[in-house]
Amino acid sequence: MVDIDSIDTQIENVDQLPVIYGMLQKMNIQTTIDKVMQPHGNWQGLSIGWVIAIWLLHILTQHNHQMDCVQPWVGKHLIVLRKLTRQKVTVLDFTDDRLALCLRYLSPAASWSQLENRLTEGIIQVYDLKKKLPGRWLMRLDTTVGSVGHDAAKHTLFQVGKAKNGLYATLFKMMVASLDPLGLAVAVDVVPGNRADDPLYVPVYRRIKEIIREQGLLVVGDSKMSALSTRATIVKGHDHYLTPLAYLKDEPALLPDLLADWSGREDEMGLIYLEADLSDDGQMPDQSLAIARGFAVERQQSVVIAGDSVTWTERLLVVRSFSYMDSMIAGLHHRLDKAEAALQALTPPRRRGKQQIKDESSLLAAIERIEKQYHVGGLFSYEYQQEVAERHIRKYKERPARTERKVRFQLTVTRQPAAIATAEFQMGWRIYATNAPPAELSLAQAVWAYRGQYLAENIFRRLQSKLLSITPVYVQRDDHAQGLFHLLTLAARLLALGDYAAKEALAQENEELTGIYPGNPKRGTTTPTTERMLQAFDNIHLLIMRLGPQIRCQLTPLSPVQERILALLGLPSTLYTDLQLA
Repeated sequence: MVDIDSIDTQIENVDQLPVIYGMLQKMNIQTTIDKVMQPHGNWQGLSIGWVIAIWLLHILTQHNHQMDCVQPWVGKHLIVLRKLTRQKVTVLDFTDDRLALCLRYLSPAASWSQLENRLTEGIIQVYDLKKKLPGRWLMRLDTTVGSVGHDAAKHTLFQVGKAKNGLYATLFKMMVASLDPLGLAVAVDVVPGNRADDPLYVPVYRRIKEIIREQGLLVVGDSKMSALSTRATIVKGHDHYLTPLAYLKDEPALLPDLLADWSGREDEMGLIYLEADLSDDGQMPDQSLAIARGFAVERQQSVVIAGDSVTWTERLLVVRSFSYMDSMIAGLHHRLDKAEAALQALTPPRRRGKQQIKDESSLLAAIERIEKQYHVGGLFSYEYQQEVAERHIRKYKERPARTERKVRFQLTVTRQPAAIATAEFQMGWRIYATNAPPAELSLAQAVWAYRGQYLAENIFRRLQSKLLSITPVYVQRDDHAQGLFHLLTLAARLLALGDYAAKEALAQENEELTGIYPGNPKRGTTTPTTERMLQAFDNIHLLIMRLGPQIRCQLTPLSPVQERILALLGLPSTLYTDLQLA
């Protein structure tokens, strides 16, 4: 008979740990890091790869990247971590000093670039992306900034720059190249916050070409990628670009020149529909479903890059988005109303407290100032008359007789319908530039490709969310901060791959995933996020019972929803069941 009092029991939380560990193993993060980064000869205990992999487990489950929290957490999950990794995990492997050393190993640009290249090559092979990705490879380039509370005078990475809200702050800047449609970060560069965006595109493009050597890659970026040297570099690499032109700065007369021949002929332009609204039989959908219209023109470009002359045919895709047009026209009329009211207030009727403009030059200067403020130059015509009122005042005591002269202007403001119509016609347009031929990238396909830019933004959203919380930054050394940012992008890659794997599996089965929305178990989705799926792994515990030399483990059984998620992610249920083995 067993003496209950002699049984030593212990309970450890399991929850999402095996899922995240399984995904880390599919990404080969631990093995890749250990191949790239060789520690100092005095390094003992777990390898750098294992320390970083387990640290990522902590970040993704605890939503905290502070170093002082890792060691206590490891102590509370020691048996689960040993069973998962089959390594001799100890709490001394996760001291602050050791984690800081890991950040230093992740910091240098050369070793980080090599790590990214090997990781991406492995992911492409493991997930068989060369066969699964439709058509051409599509890469998106974008930047983001993060605000910190550090003293810019004491750092090289954290410098004063312009934030997204237009205000100046101490920032770092991150350039990310992501693979579409996964939203998977392929190359990440972290630079000081005072660096301009334009020069960051060419280095990250060249890093992409070290990984994806196929020609014909379509590189999509915002208007800051439209620098002529950047476009020429992509052409020289035998790839294609797609970017909106910053024509207002570089070529202000470009749009009026392109639209000159289309005045009154807008109905002749091709309509653009959402891809989902197109039918398989080739029939055109109802015109009310169109989202834009546009046309394309060609021009020749030539520039010298690194001593080589690069010449190519560039297509300008001139697109008018209906929603963008409506919002811009509404904004124009709102500004017209504001400007008209301000103009009429320049010459108020004579009454107490109302100051009058007394000379013509002041009136014209005030009109010009209002037109500039509301961007309505040339949209009004003006007529003004000078009114002079004289009053004779008799002599009073020592004051001589005098004539008091009061001058005011009467301004009449009239809107110019023809000029306003011309301004409205030029609203809602964007000019996209590409070197891809029409057979490979039609006008509609270009619009669809650029509309998918939110996929790149998903990376930034995750980095700035509560899950990864790239800011605030608690580390003080620049190399520690750089290594931390690199570490968090590894976690963002895992989340993106989880999204892709589940979406692909559900698409093949033509089904939805249900049971992941608390309070609404019947709600289903074909595009579950990794965060949402991980939340489903809750209240899973490992009971460890020690009876003398014997150790028995009992795991909370998995629910059907949890087993379904494991299958969608391509992970075996043995990640959990093997925890019960002695």
